[in-house]
Amino acid sequence: MKIIFRIFVLVIFVVLFVFIAPVVWEFIGRKQVPEMTPEKAQKLFVTVRGVNEVNREATILFDRLGTNDWTFLFPEDLTNSPAISSLYSICENYSGREYSGTSVAIFPDNGRHIEIKFGNHWSLKRIYIFDPNGAITFNPPSDWFQVASNIFASR
Repeated sequence: MKIIFRIFVLVIFVVLFVFIAPVVWEFIGRKQVPEMTPEKAQKLFVTVRGVNEVNREATILFDRLGTNDWTFLFPEDLTNSPAISSLYSICENYSGREYSGTSVAIFPDNGRHIEIKFGNHWSLKRIYIFDPNGAITFNPPSDWFQVASNIFASR
């Protein structure tokens, strides 16, 4: 009876390993998200109709929402902001697959700004678009770079 039980337990472990190992391997393989470089960021902004268009849409969003509280933006909030919506969509797939943690939000910290967060749980990236008409008190960490006078991105 003990031998049958041991064989049964062994078979269960083998079956679990066969089904769980690929999932674990996928997560291990997805730890690294490609580094965001100034060149990639510039190309990204050109793809979405340029920094000026993003700033114009950001100004409209800031004026429309008129809040100093943090707010998450949903796709319906971005219907009149095609450049920011495109930026969000491109960043959503930047890690090589859709990542449910990608988000767009407005934060009042360090000067009112839109934050686009993307990547994965192990390698999170951010783009900050500060209010073009507001004060910026953001002091970027060493792994960040400036895309435009009011736009910063993490590597």
